[in-house]
Parts: sequence; C-alpha cells; structure tokens
Amino acid sequence: MVGPEKRLIGRKAICIFSAALAVALLFSIVFAEDPFISDRATRWFQKEFRALMERDHTDTTPPVITNPRIFPYQLKRGDPRAEISANVHDGSGISSVYAEVGRKQVLMFDLDGDGRYIGYCGSNLPPGDYDVNIVAVDRAGNAAVTPCRALKVLDPLDLNANRIEDSLESLGPEETRVIVLHDDNVTESDGEKLRSIDILRGSAMLVPGNKIPELARLRGVKGIYRDQKLRVLGAQCENSHAGSDMPGPPENPRRAATGLTGKGVTVALIDTGVDAGHETLDDIDDDPATSDPKVVAFVDMVNKLEKPYDDNGHGTHCASLISGTKGMGVAPGSRLVVLKVMDRDGSCYLSDALSALDWCAKNKDIYDIRVISFSVGGDRSSDRPTLLDEACNRMAEEGIVVVVAAGNSGPSPSSIVVPGEAEEVITVGAIDARGKIFERSSRGPTSDGRIKPDIVTIGVDVPSALAGTRDDESCMSGTSMAVPQVAGAAAIILEGFGNLTPADVKRVLLRSADDLGDPGADNTFGWGAMNITRAVLYLRNDPEMVAGPELKSVDLSSNEANVGDLVVIEALVAGEVEEVTSTITGAEKEVEIPMVDFDLNSIYTTFWETGLWKPGDYTIKVELRGRYGERVCRSRPFRLNPRTR
Repeated sequence: MVGPEKRLIGRKAICIFSAALAVALLFSIVFAEDPFISDRATRWFQKEFRALMERDHTDTTPPVITNPRIFPYQLKRGDPRAEISANVHDGSGISSVYAEVGRKQVLMFDLDGDGRYIGYCGSNLPPGDYDVNIVAVDRAGNAAVTPCRALKVLDPLDLNANRIEDSLESLGPEETRVIVLHDDNVTESDGEKLRSIDILRGSAMLVPGNKIPELARLRGVKGIYRDQKLRVLGAQCENSHAGSDMPGPPENPRRAATGLTGKGVTVALIDTGVDAGHETLDDIDDDPATSDPKVVAFVDMVNKLEKPYDDNGHGTHCASLISGTKGMGVAPGSRLVVLKVMDRDGSCYLSDALSALDWCAKNKDIYDIRVISFSVGGDRSSDRPTLLDEACNRMAEEGIVVVVAAGNSGPSPSSIVVPGEAEEVITVGAIDARGKIFERSSRGPTSDGRIKPDIVTIGVDVPSALAGTRDDESCMSGTSMAVPQVAGAAAIILEGFGNLTPADVKRVLLRSADDLGDPGADNTFGWGAMNITRAVLYLRNDPEMVAGPELKSVDLSSNEANVGDLVVIEALVAGEVEEVTSTITGAEKEVEIPMVDFDLNSIYTTFWETGLWKPGDYTIKVELRGRYGERVCRSRPFRLNPRTR
C-alpha cells in the first residue's frame, strides 16, 4: 500500500480532486510548449475542481452529445493523429468526456470553454476498422454515449484495404511467392502451399500472380504479403571504416574477464550453416577423448541434408564468434543449434526465416534454447512493423533473447534493416577495434521514432573460423560479425543469472555499455559499446545498477462501487517506466485507460467512470511497460453493483 503521506485514496472529495488534477496536469504536460494553452489548462482545472466539489447527486439527467466528428477518418502508420470532437452539454456540469477507440480510451477536453470537447488518436494502432464511441459523464455520474464515424487504420503495404500488399496487385500468371496470414488453413486455392508458419498463423505459398485476388477473397484470409528476400550482413574485410573518435578502445568481448563461459546455455544460430569439423566448433572442451559435441542440432531448410555443413562460410564465422573454443568465441562453453536457411549465396526468403523461428519456438524446451543469433536482414519497404519484426518480438515473449543486426546500409539515418526495428530484440551496430563506428553500420531512428541500434560492438576486420578447413581463419566485416558476440554475451549472462528474462538481459547489456558519441543513447551507437565484464560485475555486486522497473502496489478507492460512481485507480511504481495502463475487463466489455504520474511522485493515477457499465464482477489489471521492453502486471478483483438512485 502507498504510505499515508502520499496516499490520495480515502475520502470521496479527495478522490474526485485527484481525478481532476490528473487530467489537468496531463493536459499541461501534453501542451507544455504552448504557454497560452497551459494557462487555459490551469483556468480549466480551477473551474473543474470547484464544480466537482459541489457534485449534485439528485441529478438523474445524462449529458447531451451532439455533432460527433473524427477527422481524418483514415490513417496509416506514420500519419499525423486523428482529431475526435463533439459538443457536450449538461446543466449540472461535465465531469469527463472521452472516446473509446476499439478498446482504448482517448481523453477529450474543452479548453476554450465553449462546450466543444477535443481529443487525439495516434496512428500507431494495428491496421483495421475501429468503432469510435464518445462518452460523457456529468457531475452526478450520469453517462451518455454517442457513436462516431469509425476510424480506419490502413496497412501502409495495403492502402486500398483489400488484404493484398499493393505491390502484388495486377500481376500476370507467373508464380509468385507470398505469405498468407489466415484464421484457418487455406486449401481451396490454385496455389502450392510451401510450409506453415505457426508463429504468425499463416502459410508460405507459391501462387499464380493473377490468382492472388481470388485467394484474398477466401474465408479466413487476413492478408497476403510478398515473400521478400533476405541476405547475410557480413562480407570479406575491406578495411573500409570511418567515424567518430572514442576516448579509448572498447572491450574485446572475447577477452572479457567474467569467469563465465556460457556453460549450459544453448544458442540458436540462423544462418548459412556450420562446419562442425573446424577445431573451434567440434566439441565443448577440445578433448578428443570426450564425446561432447558443440553443435547439438542441425536443421537444413535449404537442401534437407542431415549432417552439418556450410557452403557459404558466413555461418561458420558467426558460430565460432559465439561459441568457438581456443580463444575464438565469447561463450566457448555454450552449445549451438544451427538452422541453415541461407543458401550458398547468403540469401533466403522471409518465409524461410519465419520457419526457422517457428522451429526454435517449438523446440526451445528440448534443446534449452535461450538465445537466437540472427545476422540476417532485408530492405524495409514501409513504416509498419514487418512480419519478421512481429515474429522476433513473439520469440522474445516466448523467453528467448533475440539478437539481430542493425544492417550495413549506413551512414544514412533511418537505415535500420528488417528485423532491426523490432522493439523487443537487441539490435546491434558495428564499431572497429578503436571504437570508431563502421561507416556502413545502419543508423536510427526507427520509423516510429525510437532509438536504434541498441548497442554496438566490434564488427570490423573480425577474424574467426574459416569453413572447409581444420584450423584456418578468415576476416570479415559487418554488423553480422557484431551480432554473434552479443549473442555470446547473452549466453554468459544467462549462465550466471539464469532467471533473467530477455528484457532483463537487454537492460543489463545496455545499462552497462560504454557510452560513445554524444552523451546518452543516440541513433549511431545506441547505448554504447558492449562491456560484458561490467555487466556481470553489476549483476554480482551492484544489482541496483541494472534493476528493472517495479510495480509495487495497485490501490483502488474501493473494492466495489455502484454504477455511476467514480473509481480511482493508483499504482506505485519504481524504475525506468515507459508507460502504465489500466485495463477494465468484464463479461461484456474491456477498455484500456492510460495512467499518469501527474505530480512526479511515482504514483500513476487514473479514474474509471462507471456510468455506462453493467453491474457484475470485473478485473482491474494494471500493466507497467519498461524502457527496455519489460512488462509487469498486477490485477485486482472488483464488484460493480446496480445504481442506487
């Protein structure tokens, strides 16, 4: 429970005050850059507070809502927000006005005092059609609802909303590789099903181009997308690098002083294969008298062969950087599962990569897969998260640390390749041994404005095992070379601290990194150069340095109320918090309401107007989302009783 010096829950008047203050200060935060608007917000709050304290409980007449409007009514990701507005009137005064957009609540305000309430909805919703209802609650708790025009959020790849990626329209009869997302198996089509993609509930198919519209009309089909090409992100050394100076050389991950080797941790490598006969990859302890293979599983999705091989060399180079013995790998005690999805030219289709992730999800418990190293990327053709971004995020939610490459498309800004923009992965850029950025290392920000890459490490002139030889090495450069070293670092951390989640591992690595470039995180170096020694030191001796956010308590103004009452919800949090929301769930309705730390005391507050809700049992869930992808939840049961007047 929140301490008595900070608690706002108690008397009803104080509850109402906290609700009004939360709204007012939220407004002043949102519009802080405009003094005129801020001044109007202050005057608005003073009026609201006086009216709330004089709430008339004898009033039974609901507010009147007229002229509901949403403009524009179509958005695509990256567009400016839509404005939702309506005229609202009630003789006793208005307590709150908001719009329900799908299951999200958007607050609306009358800053001009003319009865016209306005709110804004962003474009970062998943594509689809969203019902919009405007709700107004008066001072007595009476509520009214009026439907508004629906909001359509367009997929940037499918602007005409016909469930077909725009680039796939008007094709001829030539066969085209596509990925079909669907509710049920698609069987009634002229295409050839190549494989199922369970992680996204879809299928990879080979379809005549002129049959795609027919396929899109089948029941259960949700969308059809091009099966794009991906490529490895490393090449033979060219000694081509330039960038900003660093105060000193970064830590060499392969010489980190941690006392850990990744023992007991399995890393899945999705790449061109592996030469398991190289002396750094043939066994765990380099003792030929023991039987302890380092590569514990090999899956060939290209040629369907059973024995490990690498007809390109990229995968072997990366495998040894992760787990190679004889001083080659960051985590020489770790084991490897290798999925060959890239052909001898270092290319594959998106569906191949998705199938590899599918395999990892289904077999993670069999091989105890804790980390995925994925030095593969593709061009980003829209502002929306791609299918591969979504799949990688789901792998992290499954408990696997996913490490991906930023790409070699720099130095241009916003050049992060697929799937490097995925929120829950660790996206890695490349520097040289002096701490200078690799010239072609991709830069952020992401299409929705987030900082990427997350971290950098050595990716220039990197020696590692040469496929097809017993003990030779080769030199390669690229963000591909940086990825396996971060994957190896994750294996080391998980050996020593096995209860950490993927978000925990990401937070530890980023907070312990050596800051490069401008102070703080930036879109060239991310949070800085990886420093495994410091990360492990923090975890062992100073866990507060890498502690995650906490949701310490959730308090309600009461555990039950009558329809029409105001319910105040408070959450006491600690740490780096990105967002706190509350979700009200009942048998017939679910709504997500944002929470605000309106007086910067780590107590996030919101209020639930119950005037339009039916009596029954509810669950109030508060979810905290941390800066590094952490998610912490607490739930409280709640009883809503019939209105008493």
